[in-house]
Amino acid sequence: MTTHRFGLISDTHGHLHPGVFDLFEGVEAIFHAGDVVGEDILDELEVLAPVHAVAGNCDPPSPRLPGLREIQAPFGKVLVTHSHLVSIRYPPGPGLAAHFAPQRARLIVYGHTHQAYKACHDGTWVVNPGPAGRPRFREVPSVVVLTWESDSDKLTFRSHKLDWTLPRRS
Repeated sequence: MTTHRFGLISDTHGHLHPGVFDLFEGVEAIFHAGDVVGEDILDELEVLAPVHAVAGNCDPPSPRLPGLREIQAPFGKVLVTHSHLVSIRYPPGPGLAAHFAPQRARLIVYGHTHQAYKACHDGTWVVNPGPAGRPRFREVPSVVVLTWESDSDKLTFRSHKLDWTLPRRS
């Protein structure tokens, strides 16, 4: 059985939690769903794995941050969006799955809402890993590690809370 791991992150807002490096160690790719707020965050993440990031509503225009990314992962097509430009109702999961149905993605990773979300809609997983940056509102900062077992074709999503009150590593 071959296991593949991927990191899902969003809404860093210029602050990368040091725990992300341990959580994402050994991942094949990282999907960042926008509001990076500082491309140095992408440089730091690229030490771990290739980063597929999109622009959020707080990001300035950049060739590194398109509005939507479509990636062919070993388990199928992945769409990464910040979701702020898609007019859908809350909760956004079913609306995003319907909006992007023509792309036939297996996974949609999105951000913007600062609320973690995970559900499968008509065969498409829709996941918001939660905001990874320092808490701005009352959200719980988090990231998700996706594991795909190639033999069983099973996707597993594990959410990891990020405690910003812990002292930083030196």
